[in-house]
Amino acid sequence: MESGSNRGRPDEAESAAAADAPAPTWSRSTALLRRLVRREAVDAVVDRLRFQIDTFPFGTYQPVSSLPGARATRASGSKTRWEAMKPVLEANGVGSAVDIGACEGYFSLMLAEAGVSAIALEGKPANYRTTLYAVRRSGLTNIGVLALALTPENVEMMPSADCVLCLSIWHHFVRSYGLEGATRMLQSIWAKTGVVMFFDTGETEMTPDYRLPEMKPDPRSWLEDYLSRTCADSRVEHLGVHRAFDPEGGPVERNLFAVLRTT
Repeated sequence: MESGSNRGRPDEAESAAAADAPAPTWSRSTALLRRLVRREAVDAVVDRLRFQIDTFPFGTYQPVSSLPGARATRASGSKTRWEAMKPVLEANGVGSAVDIGACEGYFSLMLAEAGVSAIALEGKPANYRTTLYAVRRSGLTNIGVLALALTPENVEMMPSADCVLCLSIWHHFVRSYGLEGATRMLQSIWAKTGVVMFFDTGETEMTPDYRLPEMKPDPRSWLEDYLSRTCADSRVEHLGVHRAFDPEGGPVERNLFAVLRTT
């Protein structure tokens, strides 16, 4: 009597095996190597074209040295912030970092060059593609790129690190989720921070649609108080003012802070 099921028949097993692609063999290694070399050359051309498309027509925002092209629009402000942060990193023995809203990866790459293992966290496809391109061209191996736009729902997915960079991103959180939502996000980010969080944000130059609170008596005082209240067991240090742009491209200056964990 025949079984009601054909499962396990030898001819079916042979047919399934025949459908698999052939495994590579050492005898084909030379041909594969030639193909790999050609593929790398093609990838280089495609990556350069994609970079040109992603940065057209304004060019790059940050002064990433491993990227080709013209000067960046926020070169001086990026460089002075890095110079202000670097001594804090060195003094506190920071070994790992997450750069939230990494843009084109300037701070992540600078961290990696300084020996700090870094994750560039960026949600905009044009930006994280550019960061990946910059990382490949840099040759650095202690840096990764995480394609993720932080929201109140996924902020817990953010990796923990000694250092977190929260630069020019908080005002976008407020715009999207309101002050209360942005505050909860910052508390979650602080919980992922082992040693120090660097923070700056849009201030009184931002347009009403960003929904920022009135920063009285002045932005520095308001932000110092806000960070102290939001980040438990912390000490807030002011790291000077640095060049930035308002929403219409006009030059402004913003306060930079280091929020250091005290326990």
